[in-house]
Amino acid sequence: MSRLFEGAVKNWKYVLSLLIIGLIFLLWQYYYQLSFIPDNWQLALVRALGFAGATFFAIALLSSSMFKFWPQYAKYWTARRMFGVMGFTFIFLHFLTTTMFFYDGNPMLLYFPLNPFENLLIFGLAAYPIFFLMFLTSTDWAYEKMGPPRWKALHRLVYFAFMFSVFHFLLINPPALKNLSGYLLLLVTFLALLGELYWFIKMAIQKGFRGLGVKIGFLIILFWLALIYLAYPMLTNAFGIIFS
Repeated sequence: MSRLFEGAVKNWKYVLSLLIIGLIFLLWQYYYQLSFIPDNWQLALVRALGFAGATFFAIALLSSSMFKFWPQYAKYWTARRMFGVMGFTFIFLHFLTTTMFFYDGNPMLLYFPLNPFENLLIFGLAAYPIFFLMFLTSTDWAYEKMGPPRWKALHRLVYFAFMFSVFHFLLINPPALKNLSGYLLLLVTFLALLGELYWFIKMAIQKGFRGLGVKIGFLIILFWLALIYLAYPMLTNAFGIIFS
């Protein structure tokens, strides 16, 4: 177990700096959201945790593309892991506070109805267990125990979780995105998706459109297209509100 914490102990100042950045960003999100709804601190906290979690997770995915564009910065790969861990932590607290404040502490109430286009919480709930698996296996210890092939295969699920989370925050309350915090989240998300698509196409061409990774990539794209088709009226309405 000592190897589990070896990297964090060795670079504790670096890790502490990232944690402080995360907490400062969360506090900014909270007071910024509170400025819109000063009489509802619970909703402001729920929104702040949701925005912070989604933003940090998008930053973690964006950093993967950035390291490929600029390999000299790949030595900072631990930052990607930290952003992902902070993203999950905030998402977990977002889920917890939502349940406590608005569903009487009963998480089962969040699942009804099960149709994600009627109950937009379902998108977020579908992403949550995948994020949880990513969190549990985000250490060097888990990587070594699972082995690179199985670890990599499992972590490809993160793209499904990211897709579900995007539909969740886009559709559940579009007016809440019509501000600096929302535009920042949308920008980072767009750049992360653009970077992932670029490197997927490049990898697929290099591999002659063969291999498990290519097949999973096409499956994810098909899921995106299917959800966009099914949610098209809702998406056009959301973007109309956000950018009006």
